[in-house]
Amino acid sequence: MIGSKVRSRVRAMRDAPIVGALVRLVDRVWWYRKIRRSGLVDRDFYAAQLGWRSISASAATWHYVSRGFRRGLSLNPLFDEIFAGGGLPEVFRVPALYAYLVGERDTIAVNPWWDAVGAGGAVEGPALEHVWTNRGLELILRAGDRERRMTVTALRELAIRAAREWSSMRWSSGSEDVAAESTAPYTLVRFVQARDRRYHRKLEQVARLVQANKIAASAAMIEADASQWVSATVLSEIEPGIRFTLYRAPNSWGEVVASETRTVPTINPLVVLDARADFDDVEVESLAREGGSSVAFPAHRAQDGTLVGLGAARIGARTYRILRGHPVEDASVIAMRVLDVPIAVGRSFAMPFSQLFEGGGIQDDDEDIEALSLRMNRRGAMPRVLLDIVPVLEEPDLPDWTTRHAYAHGIQPAAEDDRQRAEEIISFAGFDVRGWSTTRSGRPTPALEWRRPHSDAQRWAIKICAPAGRAGAVWGDTHFARGLASALRRRGHMVVIDAYDARDRDSGYLDDVSVAIRGPYRMNPPRWGVSLEWIISHPDEVSRSEVARHDGVFAASSGWSERMSKKWGLSIRSLLEATDTDLFHPRGLERGSDIVFVGTARGIARPSVVAPLSAGIPVKVYGPDWRPFISQSAIAARSIPNVELPARYETAAVVLNDQWPAMRREGFIAMRPFDAVAVGGRVISEEVEDIEEIFHGAVVTYRDASHLVELLRTDPSELFPSDERLREIAADVRREHSFDARAAVLAAAAQSAAPVVDRARG
Repeated sequence: MIGSKVRSRVRAMRDAPIVGALVRLVDRVWWYRKIRRSGLVDRDFYAAQLGWRSISASAATWHYVSRGFRRGLSLNPLFDEIFAGGGLPEVFRVPALYAYLVGERDTIAVNPWWDAVGAGGAVEGPALEHVWTNRGLELILRAGDRERRMTVTALRELAIRAAREWSSMRWSSGSEDVAAESTAPYTLVRFVQARDRRYHRKLEQVARLVQANKIAASAAMIEADASQWVSATVLSEIEPGIRFTLYRAPNSWGEVVASETRTVPTINPLVVLDARADFDDVEVESLAREGGSSVAFPAHRAQDGTLVGLGAARIGARTYRILRGHPVEDASVIAMRVLDVPIAVGRSFAMPFSQLFEGGGIQDDDEDIEALSLRMNRRGAMPRVLLDIVPVLEEPDLPDWTTRHAYAHGIQPAAEDDRQRAEEIISFAGFDVRGWSTTRSGRPTPALEWRRPHSDAQRWAIKICAPAGRAGAVWGDTHFARGLASALRRRGHMVVIDAYDARDRDSGYLDDVSVAIRGPYRMNPPRWGVSLEWIISHPDEVSRSEVARHDGVFAASSGWSERMSKKWGLSIRSLLEATDTDLFHPRGLERGSDIVFVGTARGIARPSVVAPLSAGIPVKVYGPDWRPFISQSAIAARSIPNVELPARYETAAVVLNDQWPAMRREGFIAMRPFDAVAVGGRVISEEVEDIEEIFHGAVVTYRDASHLVELLRTDPSELFPSDERLREIAADVRREHSFDARAAVLAAAAQSAAPVVDRARG
């Protein structure tokens, strides 16, 4: 706990105006000394990345710690700064090589194609240092199903050559001929961009598809970091069927696609994948299949999780992106999987080469497929959007790429525009168009009205603090919202879930009720409909003015609700957290001996995990960001899918639980005890107001770290009720503390508030 307080104070000092500069300088000196003494600095490799003939080891190290690591430069050809940093703590502040050196080195993956962790087991220590001092050793490089053996010396020479290519902007790597002779059924151009720490997954997917003879492949590396380009070059040696090209600013999307289509084999169809999105193999093949006869494209979602647009339509002299800014649930209600639209949008698409060339091809100034689709539209071609492929554009746009879209520019008005088809698609999603208007930017926008499937149906929006996409998928708030959404849908309502960045989306006027699940961030109520707030954490950051703005407020603590209602003179009702009974119910699994903790480290040495491990009690930890605080051997996995949690809790001897300090003080009980007890699990938790009474003995509390260790050294059968009694308690929790029970309370509150809101706003 002391260590985490010190770290917090140091972080605060780094941001201070004057002291911060000194603290940051001390950081760099510390990093420099540790790295310089490691023996891992390859000055020739670093000089090649800078485009210099030579550099001293000391100068290379200082350049790296002061600015080079932020550009993806690496001091060692076996150490991929971008890849390794993705699995290490404080990656955006601390050089990955330093984080490696102060971590458990034998457990850290340092290269996407060489298994340093596996190799370390054979040498009983860090493999990177071992092979670097024995450069005649042969490494096994692997991507997909293909291997390549190469000595450290040969790999180093290859990396230095690639680094020189990168610094001198010599643009291509890999085979020029093999792809042209391919018998694969389609051609894939995979965009990969700088700063993407998951770039290796995208490239390995390309390698797998090439090896299965499913594609002829080209990878367009946009502004690639040095480490990314070096690793791509190594991959081209493992899998020579991929052609790699490096593009630098000011290349636009159109310039890159146009360049690629001039060099790749014209095997129908052509599939182009946006650098910002992930696709699984099934989605790639589905795109290729649908793009065999006409343009096909995914229903991309923006970074905030809302739809980029289910295609576009010409409305007068402008284009309208259909359902742009709407939650993805509005697309999911459309009965069709494939939908014909007037104009394709986005930077991912599949289409026959013949149609591409007939349409005049991609032009250098095209910012996405919309421009080509507009040209093809005049020829009567109808693109198709695939509604079951909805990836989030999680990587940001690179600053050097222009981001204007065709909808922002005037187009030649057609004799008949696409208004009728746009309104048909909008109708498929359950809306009627009441009229059209034009925004300040000149973009046409429809005024919509939601068609209620029955008289009692309402449109609910659950707003959470989690981000969209894979980053938010591990948040408890996301699973909380999904459980509540399912319960509300069972009551006959339409429910959408808004990630934090979509909390103020323009289409919010369509919602009847919004529920802000108040976690670490404040969310202001929307201007429309009934606004409810459910405070589930961080009560110390909630203010009276925030509470007063909502039409109904609930909090996951009986004591806090009562105290603050009296203090502020406002009504705050108690509504504890809950469990998703669709998922959390007993499966009849046998209880084992594991002590389990599921959750992130939150940047602190959480005592419920650190105390038992320090006492020699094994704990299986599932969650990210634990490396600075516990041994890697205790980390069972960096994450666990939510669908696997019920079995993990049911088979555990004990599930550990703690809270944010403010939650514990104010009596807020997290969701974990509800989930674990609902499957018949046993929980040892920090003391929280009312927790033992609520769970009737299925939760045992500890006072401090020594008491926790004492409890964990006791036979659990002496601490907890019998399995038969635990099953009874589990049934009670599923009945009394389900999301269905909570949804009933929220629905009643919304119904009571609706007339008041209507009078106030109408």
